[in-house]
Amino acid sequence: MIDGITRQAVKSAAEAFWNVQVTDLEFKKMATGKEIGHRIADYVDERTTAMLDGKFDTRHEVDRRGVRRPRSMGDVWLKANGIYNPINVKAGEVGKNGQPNMVSLTKLLDALLNQQIDSYDLLIVKMRIGGLPASADIEATSIDPDAIVPNVYFVDMLDYLSFVTFDSGPGQAMLREKQFYDAADAGYQPPALSVAEKIERCMDLMEDGDRRLIENRKRKMERLRVSVDDYQQVGGHLVAQGGLDLG
Repeated sequence: MIDGITRQAVKSAAEAFWNVQVTDLEFKKMATGKEIGHRIADYVDERTTAMLDGKFDTRHEVDRRGVRRPRSMGDVWLKANGIYNPINVKAGEVGKNGQPNMVSLTKLLDALLNQQIDSYDLLIVKMRIGGLPASADIEATSIDPDAIVPNVYFVDMLDYLSFVTFDSGPGQAMLREKQFYDAADAGYQPPALSVAEKIERCMDLMEDGDRRLIENRKRKMERLRVSVDDYQQVGGHLVAQGGLDLG
């Protein structure tokens, strides 16, 4: 696991780095218009990973040829307490919440059960676009529409499983963003759990997701079977497009 001192050092480094980067004209152009979160995601990922590589002892998962794996569970692996810990870098816009994919739950459980890792860290950079005072000396009612302020979160996802859900379809653990940010901003303190207890909670998530997937597929098959039976009663195929919305 990443110790408290290293964790604070990483968070501070990311904050300092992005406080400078958001003033760059290239980034300001990128952070305009629609779908800002999607547009900046890869950019923030790559720049943050490069910054960590330059400031900390890091590694990257590679294949047999020594080529960096594009689908590693960690964008970067950072050394702390004698081991390399996977860090998933995420980016987005403050206020635009959803349930983004974090990691394959099967891959995460395999790594935990094979004792390759004991944590899974999220380094999240959320950009607040506009709506902020131009400086601390100006009243909060005065806003700078061009202001971009990075909000950085650096947590072990295994400490925040209360804010994680699982979809057995794609097999991904997903973050309930609104609940997570509300709790984190309010100073939420996660319960102290052992690695074994965290593994058990991950298994609970997977079992619940598999149960819901089976139930959903059963309902889908029952609905389709009724529709097939109804269709067969018609005795022919006559195209009727009344139910389509065609623009």
